[in-house]
Amino acid sequence: MRASLKLAAHFLERAKGNVKLEYWDVAFLLAYNSMLQASRAVLFKDGVKERSHECVALYLRERHGNAAYGKYIDVLDNYRSARHFLQYEGGLCTQESALQAVRDAEKYLELVKKELGKL
Repeated sequence: MRASLKLAAHFLERAKGNVKLEYWDVAFLLAYNSMLQASRAVLFKDGVKERSHECVALYLRERHGNAAYGKYIDVLDNYRSARHFLQYEGGLCTQESALQAVRDAEKYLELVKKELGKL
């Protein structure tokens, strides 16, 4: 769990670094990875192992939809779809999308850490 949170923070910092370089697609992908790692921390806390990006959101929605970070589960799932388009189909990412993803990843990580800290 702690390793996933540490990795989430690492990816978030890398995302911010790529914003400075104006590498919007890379910043977006790293922001998504940050959110995924934060999500994996929640799964690990529950004793669940992640096998699919899609299933992470399904599980979180089912088990943690009412958590403080619950409103970000749909965001995570939307970013998962966008990530697939960027990474596997060569899609483009706008500055606005990248910046929003970084903001969302930052807030999500903060809320997940706070929630996990209560346990």
